[in-house]
Amino acid sequence: MASYELFKSSLERAEGGYQNLIHDKGNYNSKGERVGTNHGISAKFYEKVIGRPPSIDDMKAITKFDAHLLFENEFWDKVRANEIQSQAVAEMIADHAINANPKVTAKMVQTTLNNSFDRSLVVDGAVGSKTIEAINSVNPTKLFYKIGQERLSYYENLDDYKYFAKSWDSRVYALGRKFGVEIKKKRNWQCLWDFLEQ
Repeated sequence: MASYELFKSSLERAEGGYQNLIHDKGNYNSKGERVGTNHGISAKFYEKVIGRPPSIDDMKAITKFDAHLLFENEFWDKVRANEIQSQAVAEMIADHAINANPKVTAKMVQTTLNNSFDRSLVVDGAVGSKTIEAINSVNPTKLFYKIGQERLSYYENLDDYKYFAKSWDSRVYALGRKFGVEIKKKRNWQCLWDFLEQ
């Protein structure tokens, strides 16, 4: 089964330390103050953790240990990654849960399993036992590749892709390199075919 400990180094390379970019929506608390993110923990998410709008000092005080604790409990565990047999698939799913959110990720995985592997999962945004069973029943390399492609397409449809294209895409490509799989973006005809299949 997959292990969070084996995922940590990839996550650290993708997330880095404190940053406070003006175009990053995750840098703003509910009061509209730009307080930044640290070790990949966004201001919006951290506000839910501490129960109040965080300040810049709050964000800068987040340690790498704190971040990993939150990532494992609130993202890795939410997508039940420990129950996924393939480390590569678990990392691709958990990494997107962190970068997007667990519900968006679960829907993406369920839709991919339905469209590309002829499964009949309810697309409800919750990773339950049926979704885990489906994940573990298909070719892991193909599933890893397909989810990677869906992530790239998802990013391209976001309004702020123009600001973060390189950063977001590089997360997917880095995981591909780690597990020896070259992930390529869907061509326009593939996107149309997927749409028609739904």
